[in-house]
Amino acid sequence: MGGHLVDGWWWTWEDAITYVGVFTAIQVVTFWLLTTVFLRMLSEGDRCPVCDEETAAVERRGWWHIVSFGTRNRRSWCLSCGWEGVLRRSEAWLAREQERQRAWRQARASMAKRRTQSGQLPLNSKKSSK
Repeated sequence: MGGHLVDGWWWTWEDAITYVGVFTAIQVVTFWLLTTVFLRMLSEGDRCPVCDEETAAVERRGWWHIVSFGTRNRRSWCLSCGWEGVLRRSEAWLAREQERQRAWRQARASMAKRRTQSGQLPLNSKKSSK
């Protein structure tokens, strides 16, 4: 019996790994759930939640650029009241962004098809390289 006796219970390394794994998973799921709830509470659109004026996007720098990569959140600043915070981008913005990316991929694919292989011999060429 390869284990340790703790308070009358035998514990093995497999038990310790399971214990650490379960509690790590619980912490990760809790963090993900709380973050999701917090992000859902953010206002949607580009209007200031204080004075309902148009906000300006603030440049993403440092850790914010890494954290917000690929998300719908943006740092915003209201020119009227000076409010600064995070807003969720609207569904309309998301649709425009997806359309822009789709058009970019189509343009890239059509450019790849039009490329020529100038300066190269065809595969069925009878010339040999000596």
